[in-house]
Amino acid sequence: MRLNNFISETIMQLTRWQSETLPSLETLRSVLTGQGLHVEEWTDPAGTVYPVHSHDYAETRVVVRGFLRVGLPDSGEEFILGPGDRLDLPPNTPHWSDVTGDGPVLYLSAAKPNHHHANKK
Repeated sequence: MRLNNFISETIMQLTRWQSETLPSLETLRSVLTGQGLHVEEWTDPAGTVYPVHSHDYAETRVVVRGFLRVGLPDSGEEFILGPGDRLDLPPNTPHWSDVTGDGPVLYLSAAKPNHHHANKK
């Protein structure tokens, strides 16, 4: 298994899960905390939409179950993240996301300590 070994502070990086065996929540959390990241677990129901926003810190999202679509309005790119997929966003990257499909999505949001979501909205 290979998930990125670092968070890039300057470029967006998408890493698709390559194994036929889906990763467990514990495995993904362990990889991220092993990289020195603070990890928060989020579950959003189908239809959840987060409008365009940005963070002043690098953020990593890894999907555990379900599907999360993420868009980058500056480039017009959109990605659908499925189980095990990882997206690393540099600081101040405008992005939006929504839950794709009929079911909820469970994902991990990670950042360096002291640079994480203060509250889930």
